[in-house]
Amino acid sequence: MTNDDKNKITINEIEISYDQPCYIIAEIGINHNGDIEIAKKLIDAAVESGANAVKFQKRNLKSIYQKEILEDPTLDSQGTEILLDVLNEIEFKEEEFKIIFDYCQKQKITFLCTPWDIPSVDFLEKLNVPAYKIASADLTNFPLIKHISQTKKPMILSTGMSNIDEIEKTVNFIKTLKTDFLLLHCNSTYPAPVELLNLNLIPMLKEKFNVLIGYSGHETGIIASVTAMNLGGVVIERHITLDKKMEGLDQSSSLEPDQFKKMVEFIRESEKAKGTQQKKMTRGEILQREVLGKSVICASDIQIDEAFSEKNIEVRSPARGLSPQYFYQLLGKKSNRVIKRGEYLQLEDLT
Repeated sequence: MTNDDKNKITINEIEISYDQPCYIIAEIGINHNGDIEIAKKLIDAAVESGANAVKFQKRNLKSIYQKEILEDPTLDSQGTEILLDVLNEIEFKEEEFKIIFDYCQKQKITFLCTPWDIPSVDFLEKLNVPAYKIASADLTNFPLIKHISQTKKPMILSTGMSNIDEIEKTVNFIKTLKTDFLLLHCNSTYPAPVELLNLNLIPMLKEKFNVLIGYSGHETGIIASVTAMNLGGVVIERHITLDKKMEGLDQSSSLEPDQFKKMVEFIRESEKAKGTQQKKMTRGEILQREVLGKSVICASDIQIDEAFSEKNIEVRSPARGLSPQYFYQLLGKKSNRVIKRGEYLQLEDLT
């Protein structure tokens, strides 16, 4: 990103900047519950609301979780067990994603997607998606971010489940990759209480990092999202559902079609839901981070004085050990202990 265009990115010929209308993303995510027809109805509702794009999520569970946890989720927390049960049931197959992508083109709305792992990025490249969303859980996942940057597509990164130092470290890393990107302020509690949204972080993040800032909201209403735009958010991302009472992890923190349409129509009017300029994780975010976050683990047994390499360490969920932000700092360093395959690396392993 050059000095001339660092406050501007383009997705499907639509410019996103502080001089343009707010870019609205209808996050379908996994609210389709594995049903193509529900997904199509949600796309139609997003089109009717006036959203610029819809967004889905793509996962290759074998690339995200350790084999032992996939085979027996009870080895980890109850949260992981519940999440894996849901994802195994509703995750779209690749051919289903192709159907959805084609339907978006037919309905003239941009298809976006969050890849949770590198194989999912490689699949989405076959669809030639115009930009990538990076989930809050992967804000610290440098290997994934670097892989996405190699597509030369714009990146949108949510900042929930993170502290300000982690955000800064990731921003600095991405700037070395020369990739267009923007940040979304986010509270990753589902649903997020209005009094914990801290929307004043939007102008603070803009001033601190000199990049485009938007908002990904998980509150139950629309006022805070409209306020976020008025505080400088250039992108507003909200979950959309056919019915909040439907079965699913994200339904209750989503907007129904009439709510979503109202938010789009009145996005410039509200001045409420202001918070503070302090970035900190809530208890709910900490729990989400433990389940959805990632760590550096051993891909194979490592002996004393054996050098860490991309062949013997890897990034996996959940967040139980060393942050993947240190992945590249580990490479080439020699282990000062015997570490078994699947064991989490710790901060002392950096020394």
